[in-house]
Amino acid sequence: MISPGTFSDYATSVQSAALATTRLAATTLPQDIEFHRSVHVSFAAELDSISTRVLRLTNKLVRLAGTVDGGATGRGTLDNEEDVLDGFKSLIIDPVDRLFERTDMCLDDYMGHKKEPAIAVSALPNQISNLSKVHPKTPAPRGRLDPALQHASHLPKPQLLFNTKVDNRDESPYIPARTLEHKWCARVPLGYIFHDQDESEGMDEEEKQKLSGHPYYYELTHPAFPTHLFRPPSTTILPASLTGTDVSKHIYVSTPSALSSMATTLKAAKEIAVDLEHHSYRTYRGFLCLMQISTRQEDFIIDLLVPGVRDSISNVLGEIFADPEIVKVFHGAESDIVWLQQDFNIFVVGLFDTYHASKVLDFQKHGLANLLETFCDFIPDKRYQLADWRIRPLPDEMLTYARSDTHFLIYIYDRLRLSLIERAQMVPAPEASLSNAVSTIIKGSISDKPAHVLLNDVLARSTRTALRLYDREAYDAELGVGTGGWDTLARKWNKSALNSSASEINGVRGGVTGEAYRAVHRWREDVAREEDESTRYVLPNHQLFTVAERSPSNAAQLLALFSHASVPPVLRRRAGGLAEVIKSTVERTTFSGVAVEAVAVTKCVETADSATSTEVVVVEGTAKSRLWGTEVEFSSSVVPRASSSSLFGHRSAAAAEGSSYSASRSSLFGAVLPSAPIMSSNSKKFHDLVTQIHRTLVIAPKQPQASQSLHLHTTISSDSVSIHPTTPASAAASAEASDGAIILGQVEIPFIPSNQRQSRLAPVSDDTIVVVGQARQRKRKRIKSAVSGKPSIGDQEDAGEDEAFDYTTVPNLLDDVPPAPEELDTRKKKKQKDVKGNGVIEYGNFRAPPRDMREVKSGNKTHTFR
Repeated sequence: MISPGTFSDYATSVQSAALATTRLAATTLPQDIEFHRSVHVSFAAELDSISTRVLRLTNKLVRLAGTVDGGATGRGTLDNEEDVLDGFKSLIIDPVDRLFERTDMCLDDYMGHKKEPAIAVSALPNQISNLSKVHPKTPAPRGRLDPALQHASHLPKPQLLFNTKVDNRDESPYIPARTLEHKWCARVPLGYIFHDQDESEGMDEEEKQKLSGHPYYYELTHPAFPTHLFRPPSTTILPASLTGTDVSKHIYVSTPSALSSMATTLKAAKEIAVDLEHHSYRTYRGFLCLMQISTRQEDFIIDLLVPGVRDSISNVLGEIFADPEIVKVFHGAESDIVWLQQDFNIFVVGLFDTYHASKVLDFQKHGLANLLETFCDFIPDKRYQLADWRIRPLPDEMLTYARSDTHFLIYIYDRLRLSLIERAQMVPAPEASLSNAVSTIIKGSISDKPAHVLLNDVLARSTRTALRLYDREAYDAELGVGTGGWDTLARKWNKSALNSSASEINGVRGGVTGEAYRAVHRWREDVAREEDESTRYVLPNHQLFTVAERSPSNAAQLLALFSHASVPPVLRRRAGGLAEVIKSTVERTTFSGVAVEAVAVTKCVETADSATSTEVVVVEGTAKSRLWGTEVEFSSSVVPRASSSSLFGHRSAAAAEGSSYSASRSSLFGAVLPSAPIMSSNSKKFHDLVTQIHRTLVIAPKQPQASQSLHLHTTISSDSVSIHPTTPASAAASAEASDGAIILGQVEIPFIPSNQRQSRLAPVSDDTIVVVGQARQRKRKRIKSAVSGKPSIGDQEDAGEDEAFDYTTVPNLLDDVPPAPEELDTRKKKKQKDVKGNGVIEYGNFRAPPRDMREVKSGNKTHTFR
């Protein structure tokens, strides 16, 4: 019998026996074992019996290994050599791997290397009643929420009935202490700033802002935590269920009297659980709609949309939230702290955030739904997190979800405190984490016991959350920074051509599209503030980019960018205003860009050719643009013009009187803008530019210009342009007069279809010999004439002159004309004749190799020695 004392020796003997057997089988058996089986009958019988025994033992071990992980039995057996080869991995390797893994786990448990879980979750009542059965949990509801519950667009705005009117003006930095009427549970009077002498030396700017703006900064950094916080109950009682027959009741608070009665109950409690429901879709800054508060015995649902209740919240609950003796339990209070300050000027002192506790305990997930499922076996319907909480009366499903956020939170608070103390006793925290955790609350009634080190860490993190301040962010139209800035939105949507780092086009960042995007973004911001709507309700982000990129000029074009159902209601009412903003922005950007470009060209010309004589022409007037349909006034400006051109020579008198080489009007922009000066032909930059242009124009086959071709002389006047043919001599003289070099032209040969070609044979003079090429002479068979007295073909060739050949009658490769059927038949017959005559064997479409390569040569002669 194997005992713990003899297990080591037994394991060593088993390994030695297995190693010796493997070595013996690999080295002693002959290679031609089948031959020996056929010769020695006794050897074959003994070998078969040993093989059967090995297979039987292997199958037994496989079945035994399959019982370790349930469901692995019955996968197959090894009956012969083929089964060993085919199923070796699935029947041998996989079970052995599972055995090794199970062995490692058992050894870790035995040696104490396996860590205990961070929290010990006790079995729930339904699991204790029947441990042999597996109770599947109710899956979380799936699917989208009813649109009527998610966005109740038919509801009137409740903020219109509030006694405190909405103010969406910029006020940054926002100091809530200015609007605070009374400071509850104050250790430092309202309006005074107390801090330690050595505390302000290492403060950063954010901390100094909190010191001056947060009215409870001293109370939070020097806390007085109650002693009962560090003594959690040893036994915890799970609250009553929210579903089923034993559903607990809640108290719905919708009147000031009910609110006062609830405050009396809360003042007697040692800890309360708080959660808030916020709405931000049909308002610019958002407002609170519902508040849930739970004690160990009762749940309260406070309707914050009732004006009387909303006005009384600050005075009734301000003292309770500021009292450090009452622990306020939140989960993820980052936003809740800011919302309470924004709507009611309520500041939280004595916060315990269960989110930070889950972080310290190294949970895999840190959401409230995960804590409810872990500790309370309750799965909330998180779809109602995005519901419209302005709906009144609230449906039962939304009430259940709202209650679940605080109904179990105090029970989870007790369980987390026990886990923090238990883990701190098992694994002592390092000194570094301890100093960092308590650095925020240097002074105060913090427990110095080693078992409370992790609890102090959670309280320190919760204090940092309670120090958050509400601030009204000002809109930055210049840089677009901030959570609602245009640059932040462009970077979030990966619009590199619209953010602040976009390249400038004609002096405008991002060009016309970038300027239009910033104008539309500013329009959306102003309209949202004016109508107290969210920016995504006024114009969603993806539609904002569409409008900016298309830049419609009127309301009809703007509304045509959307389908009838997708037009936002605010945009439908204000489409004309937005179209006018886009139109004026595009006009301003376009004309400013043209002006900037003209100024840049003028400076370039003045630098390159300062000696060129120019004259000043004043242009002013009012023109009507066909693009936008409005009148555009052009201010008086000077237009410098060059006195000469390398293309047209010196300007004529008519041109000097005010004519121009450009049209006086434009069908696109109306009257022309002040034209940029023509670059001087004496400049080296001009010659380099002309040379570069001429090089790029040579892109097709060319033929030299005929010597007898006509030169064109162009006469340009203010009314018309006329072209007259001139002689080469006069053209040369004209070119010399223009102080410009004559550039030999290149005439492209156009392609003409065959059905449109005409015979163009140039007459050949008698004394002109044109040699096109010397073709190879081929022998021609003389055909005897059937009619006597007529010369033969050869005699006719010698006697007559060469007939002129018309190249236009020859088919062109570009004509794509298929060959005639007679020609195809001739080619096929000729090919067949050649094949028969040569006697070459073909394999498919490939010709056979030559005879000297496909026939066997005689002998294996190397011809090394000659």
